[in-house]
Amino acid sequence: MTAGWIVESWPAACAATVALELPLAAALAPAARHRRVVVDALLLNLLTHPLAWGAVLGLGWPLLPVEVGVTAVEAVGYRAVSGVGWGRAVLISTLCNGLTTLVGLAL
Repeated sequence: MTAGWIVESWPAACAATVALELPLAAALAPAARHRRVVVDALLLNLLTHPLAWGAVLGLGWPLLPVEVGVTAVEAVGYRAVSGVGWGRAVLISTLCNGLTTLVGLAL
C-alpha cells in the first residue's frame, strides 16, 4: 500500500468528524453564541483535522499527544474566536475531540 491512501481517505474522515462534532458543539454552545460556535467548529476542524491526520498517519506520531494538542488549539479557538468562556471552550473541545477519537478508534 502506498502513502497515497492517507491523502485519499482524508476527506471521508474529515466529513465524519465534522458530522459528529458540529451537532455536539451546537448542543454545548450557549444560546447567544450558538451560530458562532457551530461555524467555528467547522473552521477549527478544517484547520486541525488535516494536521492531526498527517501527524498520526503520515508521520507516525502517537495519537494521544496529537489529540491533546488539537483539543488545546480548538479550545483556544472557541475562547478567542467564538467568545465563550474558558470553561465552556475546554468543555466543547474536549467532548467533541473525545467523541471523534473514540469513534475513530472503534472503527
